[in-house]
Amino acid sequence: MAKRPTIGENPLDEVVAETPLDAVVPLAGGKPGKAQPPPEPDPELMKRLAVLEAEVKVLKGEISLLKGKIMEMQLRLPPPEPKWVSRLREKLAGK
Repeated sequence: MAKRPTIGENPLDEVVAETPLDAVVPLAGGKPGKAQPPPEPDPELMKRLAVLEAEVKVLKGEISLLKGKIMEMQLRLPPPEPKWVSRLREKLAGK
C-alpha cells in the first residue's frame, strides 16, 4: 500500500508564467492577444495561380482524352497467345 496519498495536486502540473524556453520554442497555442491576421495575398500571385489552375484543367482534359484513345487501341489489339501456342510454333518452325 502507498504510504502517502496519490490523489491531489501534482507539483509538475504547475503552470509557469514565463520561462527562457518560451523565447526559443513558443507555446503551441501562441500567446493570447498577439494573434495576427493572415496577410492578404498578392494580386499578381492570385492572377498567376488562376492561370496555372486553368492550365492544369486543360492538361487534365488532354490526359482523359489520351486515356480514352489508349483504351480504344487496347480493345482493337488481339488477345495475347498462350505460351503453349508460341512454343508449339517454335517447334514446328524447326528450332
